[in-house]
Amino acid sequence: MNGAFGCLALVNFAVVPATYWGVHDTKREPQPLRPYLLQFWKLVQKRAVWQVMLYSFLSSLLGSNLTTTAAPYVKYHWAKVESINNAVIGVLGHLILAVVLAATGRYGTQWNWRVVIVVTTLLGTAIDAVVQFLTIYDVVRNQWFYLGVPLTEQLPAGINWAVNVFVIVELAEDGHEGIVYGLLTTVGNLPGIFGSVLTNIYCAQFDVSSSDIQQDSMHVRHQVAYTYLVTYGTTVLSCLCVGMFPSQKAAVATLKATGGSYPLVGGAVLVVSFSVLVLSIVASLLSMFESTACLRVAGGAGCST
Repeated sequence: MNGAFGCLALVNFAVVPATYWGVHDTKREPQPLRPYLLQFWKLVQKRAVWQVMLYSFLSSLLGSNLTTTAAPYVKYHWAKVESINNAVIGVLGHLILAVVLAATGRYGTQWNWRVVIVVTTLLGTAIDAVVQFLTIYDVVRNQWFYLGVPLTEQLPAGINWAVNVFVIVELAEDGHEGIVYGLLTTVGNLPGIFGSVLTNIYCAQFDVSSSDIQQDSMHVRHQVAYTYLVTYGTTVLSCLCVGMFPSQKAAVATLKATGGSYPLVGGAVLVVSFSVLVLSIVASLLSMFESTACLRVAGGAGCST
């Protein structure tokens, strides 16, 4: 085990010399904090920015972070997935994702981004639904089927991710690339823990615990299926958010030029984002202590006392 972790550490350390010799950054004069913050505030007020921020948050929350607590139990108890096979398929999936991202960056810049997002979201959902429901109702319970078929989801997932990056590139102005990327990616990642809290709350209403799933009764199968229906329903609902997403480069340019500035809306988006960030930090801290890890807000199933 130590040898395995040593190999992983060695690979990570290899990034240091690669970064030193491979990354060339043009030095600039340090920018005073106050003017930088004023520029940031001016940026957030723009409709082009806060509209994409709202889209990023809502699509991430509804599309990928409202899940089901039954997922790991279905994988390991019903599909009988072995950890080593799960890890191998995970690596293969990331390789496929890298190829898809490269191909999309080369050939997909002129696509209609809204259409691409809707099509890839629905396609990925359909593929996953077939695998999950066939496993839930014991039609096909095979780890290679459970792991192999979803590899095809990397195609729509990669295209979807790349399209979202295209918009970030178009929104960023000279000198603000880092802050725009950081702002939008942070907002897109905020629903991670927030979605887990909501997932724990609604899944507590169903019989989908580890002990329930090991019983494998028809009642439990129906209960698990209901939670997956909720998951897929919110994913489909996330497609409605594409109305806030620009359809192409020209649409981004038009929105930046004519969208105007809305201080109240921009401020409200920042306040909500900060509140969710605080909730995420609190939830992470609560999950570190045994006495509070059972709380639903910390990702637990609820404390008995």
